Amino acid sequence: MKHSHYTFIYLIFFLWASCSKDKDITNENEAELNVNNVSNISENPGLILGSWNLNKNNSSQNSDKSDTDCKAINIHFLEDNAFYLSYLEKRIKGKYEIINSDSLNLLIGSDIIGNVSKIDVTENTISFLLEINNECKQSYTGEKYFRIHQFIWEILNDYYLWQEEVPNLSDDIKPVGSAKYKELIESYPEPEAFFESLKHQDDKYSSISSNYEDIENSIKGIDANNGLEFILSRYGSDDSILGVVTYILEGSDAATKDIKRGDIFTGVDGQKLNLSNYRELLFGDNLNYTLNMAELSNNLLVPNGKNIELTKTEEFQSNPIQINKIIESGDKKIGYLMYNQFADGFDDDLNDVFSDFQSNQINELILDLRYNGGGLVRSAVNLAGMITGQFNGEVFAKYLWNRKLTAYFNSDPESFSDNLRVNFTDKLDDGAAINSLNLNQVYIITSGRSASASELVVNGLSPYINVIQVGDNTYGKNVGGPAALYDYIDNNRTKNPDHTYAISCMTFYSANSQDFYNYADGLAPQEELKLTEDLTNMGTLGESSEPLLALALNHIIQESSRYKIKKPLFPLENMIDDPKFIQKRSLSTLKDFPPLKLN
Repeated sequence: MKHSHYTFIYLIFFLWASCSKDKDITNENEAELNVNNVSNISENPGLILGSWNLNKNNSSQNSDKSDTDCKAINIHFLEDNAFYLSYLEKRIKGKYEIINSDSLNLLIGSDIIGNVSKIDVTENTISFLLEINNECKQSYTGEKYFRIHQFIWEILNDYYLWQEEVPNLSDDIKPVGSAKYKELIESYPEPEAFFESLKHQDDKYSSISSNYEDIENSIKGIDANNGLEFILSRYGSDDSILGVVTYILEGSDAATKDIKRGDIFTGVDGQKLNLSNYRELLFGDNLNYTLNMAELSNNLLVPNGKNIELTKTEEFQSNPIQINKIIESGDKKIGYLMYNQFADGFDDDLNDVFSDFQSNQINELILDLRYNGGGLVRSAVNLAGMITGQFNGEVFAKYLWNRKLTAYFNSDPESFSDNLRVNFTDKLDDGAAINSLNLNQVYIITSGRSASASELVVNGLSPYINVIQVGDNTYGKNVGGPAALYDYIDNNRTKNPDHTYAISCMTFYSANSQDFYNYADGLAPQEELKLTEDLTNMGTLGESSEPLLALALNHIIQESSRYKIKKPLFPLENMIDDPKFIQKRSLSTLKDFPPLKLN
């Protein structure tokens, strides 16, 4: 790997990396606004796609002296008709709607907030008149901005797990700016499309975000949330979708409404849910929606006339410790913990739970990770230390990188030991002692929504203690990578002020101390402990009669008649990877890496 600069890898969700800012790849030619030579964006909407850096056009023929300057610096048009606009020292996101050959409206929700007119595009330049209702009006000339492309390509070329298997990431394309590189980016003016073009065919996880603050908030479990947690599933012979409520977050809007675990909905705002509309209806920018509820009747899903209005609270932070309790049966003291995300900032709370388990001298533990999509490696390691305690300093997990990084880290394995493996620990990051149970056996409840860091716990503990898995196969995410790779412009980790893009690419396989990492199809319970959740019998979480908990308790107590387990009538299958789950299925760490001289 040849670089003329220092690059940092900064592990944040999985890993944070950096690259230095090279010279932007832009077209030097400027196009002035010419109303007689207007591009037809109705016939060719692809002309406007991409990110455009803007300069105010001061020519008298284009601006009235009374116009208020929008101070716009960048506008970005995406293929899904979304736009981002930086103006008046703020950044907004919305949808655009082409209305004729040279004009489009800018919308936020259903409200038109402005328009772009007199659009003319010539190669890598654009000119137009921007007007934001009741705020400003100004003509601009812009150049297509390819720095984001450069950032994407350099990061993937250095760190991507499958770099050697993607021809367009070959070192032969270097240097950036070469004829091969220019040919590569010409077909993809939009950064998102360029990123997707570079992904390996087996890569289901790498992603790009135009706003890294969204990623940083997700690490902490912060988002716009109404408190309703649900799983979406396809049903019937068409593209219909149902949602089933899994649990309600404490202190949320949903906690105040007449809705509970096991309730089913098939519509939103009067529209039947399907594969084409569920993202916009449930995960769009709207803070309010109304669920149209349904129920099973004679083996059919039918609307029941009940409608539930819900409102999302912005920057809502959920506590991943959903339930913790002690169940006593005979001489057994059984700790039960439902933990729903390895989120930043909750390890002290988790340690307090294990302090309570310690003082009550539990002799069995049931760890419920059925809805835990992943999170921080650090929290997963801390949890493993709380369950055990007798393996401090031993290898919990290993990182298996691409050939470039493997060679680099192995060149000095002592200095880069933290890049190659993560060990059991007996202390939290703040130095507090971990409250360890020193168990030699643990029951872990899993489902198809147990992913990434949850699977790391199962796989990492298995070489050391008896891990008894209960429920359904896990998701099968055996790879990790950065939640946020930033475009740093110097060795002080200064983020590029010209854009807010970050990428999350898979950079390593996650293996246990015995080098096992081949669980892309999920980790499976033994046959007698396999059970899928049932739409007709979801039960109450934390209650001994809840089917998956009951199955674990029966195995512990060895009284098969204690809790009756019914075969699922409507098993929760055909689950959809919705945007919220995709965001959570992470394997991350906040640990800094030392600077790497990529020679």
